[in-house]
Amino acid sequence: MGTFSGMYNLIPYMKNFTSILMAVITGLLVSTSACKKESTEPSTSDADEASVVELTSQKAITDALYDDVSMEVMQTNADNGLVQAITLQQACASVSITPQDPAVWPKTITIDYGTDGCTGLNGYLRKGKIIYTLNKRLLADGAVVSISFENYSVNGYKLDGVYTITNNGSTKGLNVTVKLANGKVTYPNGNWYTKTTNTTWVQSAGQSTFSIQDDEYSLTGNGTITDMDGNTLTAASRTALLRKVNCTNTVAGQADLTFNNISGLLDFGAGTCDKNAVITVAGKNYPVELP
Repeated sequence: MGTFSGMYNLIPYMKNFTSILMAVITGLLVSTSACKKESTEPSTSDADEASVVELTSQKAITDALYDDVSMEVMQTNADNGLVQAITLQQACASVSITPQDPAVWPKTITIDYGTDGCTGLNGYLRKGKIIYTLNKRLLADGAVVSISFENYSVNGYKLDGVYTITNNGSTKGLNVTVKLANGKVTYPNGNWYTKTTNTTWVQSAGQSTFSIQDDEYSLTGNGTITDMDGNTLTAASRTALLRKVNCTNTVAGQADLTFNNISGLLDFGAGTCDKNAVITVAGKNYPVELP
């Protein structure tokens, strides 16, 4: 795989972009667990409440898979000089770039993991291809990454759809919009979910330092997930959600949940770095343990 010359000293900006993509989208999405009521034939209300909790959990799983795509694209850009390289982590897969002339844009980049797949340094087994176009260097204002998939899967979960990352430009820190259109995740057991996302991340702290540990982001936006039976859950930020890079999960803010004719609320708390959140549906609270 070729390496482009003429890299720029963009480390303070690159660390911001990398840290935001480590957390992109996952702010609205959580892995949930809740106690089920002791009833062999739950009422319609009980079934709907259970669906809200279940779909919220599946939204977390599927969004994490697309988040992994973001990180693979970012690492490929770094490894090939499309942005300033910080670390070299691309342990497998072949990468092709067209055109190879570093002065000519746009570019099409193909990450090919092969039909048998290869296991990355984080232990994920990826198969197939990630194909994306890049209209300019990723840190430039207005840069757009448009990502598609060819028989691509992660640990047996097959991904489809068009995934875009847009650099909105900002003088006060990173500002990007991430969208997923016609998303579909097919599980190893054959079950599948379709999904969309549209979220904007704005950096709110840590812009002036080299360390990513003090970086914080304010997230607003929405997303949907639909199961095989046509049940759709929508999650939309009621208040801006707060992500801190030195915390595993979203630490503050609220998201509105809508399923059929019922509404719910996902509350991440007041800023404590922990795994706790609460889903409220029909006046009942369901404790949530975040990933």
